[in-house]
Amino acid sequence: MWAWLQHGDWHVTLQLLLDALLLVLVLVLLWDRRRPASSGSSRQVVESFERILAETQTLSDAFERNLKERGRLIEKLLESLDARLDEARTVLKRLEQHRAVAPDSLSLPPRDPSPKTPAERILQLADAGHSPQDIATRIRRPVGEVELILNLHKLQQKKSE
Repeated sequence: MWAWLQHGDWHVTLQLLLDALLLVLVLVLLWDRRRPASSGSSRQVVESFERILAETQTLSDAFERNLKERGRLIEKLLESLDARLDEARTVLKRLEQHRAVAPDSLSLPPRDPSPKTPAERILQLADAGHSPQDIATRIRRPVGEVELILNLHKLQQKKSE
């Protein structure tokens, strides 16, 4: 049976060996494809899911810490606002008590009840000897306006003389 190997060409022998090797490789590949590939790839999928789960847990923990910190900050802010509100209420009560005790001392001087123009009232008060600041306070006008009216009146008097 092996006699043809002894008389044959070495090329033929090499060709037969290579064909047999190729046949074995094809059979191994076919056998490997028929076997479920779940062992390697399913491990990879499980590992991937485990990594995703770990990352999700890390993000969840960070989010929870962030929410707790924000809650603490909001509580501190509310406490501070409550304290300021209490202070404001205390100040308001003091002001109301002070106003009730001395209502005349806090109010502005009464206006001149005569129905004159502001310029006439300014001139009348100036003739009575009041300063521009006092006049401005009494008629509730800016000091600059009072001084302007007084200066214009002086110029007008000089021209008419």
